[in-house]
Amino acid sequence: MAAKITGISRDLIIHPGKTIGDILGARGISQVELANSTGISAAYISNVIAGKKNISAKFAQALEYTLNIPKSFWLNLQANYDAELLEYMEAETITDDERKIIRSLNPIIKYLKGKKKFHAMVEKCESVLMVRQVLRVSNLANLPNIVPQGAFRMEDSKKIDPYVLGAWLRMCQLYGEQSIATTKFDSGKIDELVSKLKDVMMAKDGDLQNDLKELMANYGIDFFIIKNFQGAPVQGYIKQKNDGTYQMFLTIRRAYADIFWFSLFHELGHIVNGDVSKNNKFIDMDSSRECEKKADEFASKNLLSIEGYDAFLKKKDFSISAIKKFADQQKVMPYVVIGRLQKEKYLSYQQYSSYKLKYIWAS
Repeated sequence: MAAKITGISRDLIIHPGKTIGDILGARGISQVELANSTGISAAYISNVIAGKKNISAKFAQALEYTLNIPKSFWLNLQANYDAELLEYMEAETITDDERKIIRSLNPIIKYLKGKKKFHAMVEKCESVLMVRQVLRVSNLANLPNIVPQGAFRMEDSKKIDPYVLGAWLRMCQLYGEQSIATTKFDSGKIDELVSKLKDVMMAKDGDLQNDLKELMANYGIDFFIIKNFQGAPVQGYIKQKNDGTYQMFLTIRRAYADIFWFSLFHELGHIVNGDVSKNNKFIDMDSSRECEKKADEFASKNLLSIEGYDAFLKKKDFSISAIKKFADQQKVMPYVVIGRLQKEKYLSYQQYSSYKLKYIWAS
């Protein structure tokens, strides 16, 4: 059901014919006289002044000669009227459902305002239209129906808002239009990519997001870090494009750097293992699925070698000096080793917390 608009009134949208009528009145010119001087039928002129017909290009040209007012004035007046009327009519299509949905999208709206995607001061009904425009959907109720190709990794225990999730996915798709990868992904170069990813991790100075974006693009993967929102508990999303390149989207929802890097390698594992194809719709990746376990195995063994980690555990020396030494051998930051040991309960989550790095959303 269409909701009533609370902003602009239909009465305030003035047809350009009224301006013609006002000018004729001020100059003492009748409609018949205008018809005789322009060669335009009196019936047509009457309908324009009454707001029943629009100003044509031919009539605008005739008005320029007869009233000495440029045709551009009349054409712009008509175009502005058409635009205002279209906006009014579009606002009339806002549904009661959309007015409810917009409440759950408030965090996304706030984020988009910060990114200057639309003006910061808008009425609620205008926000619906602007979110439609920014997310390129004709109705916010369609957001849950967006089913892109790719694979998801999310926690089932977290509450999912289908509208927030749909909006997040749409944002990924739109960010994905900023494609820079031109080289087809080659799984034969995965060891080389893993080594360079560790170099980025170990770099003391640099721009993590841009460095990862540049590196991954060279190996056929467009990489994006996307803002996360409550209601869309997604850790990562990947999709394959028709040209053989991939797109990978990660959030920093959990903040800790060791989880971020494990997630990155996990999603890379899905690509290498062939879990994502051009024909894939979207896959809800829960930890019980075999492909999730294999992606976890890929991440684990590529961050820390199986043989090296087993040898490290056998020594049973979990001092910070031993951890740093092992991390250096594996060419990873100590927080990767600490995070693994904490997850496997060799360490408590409080131990060496000062060595755990957190990433924060900076934009």
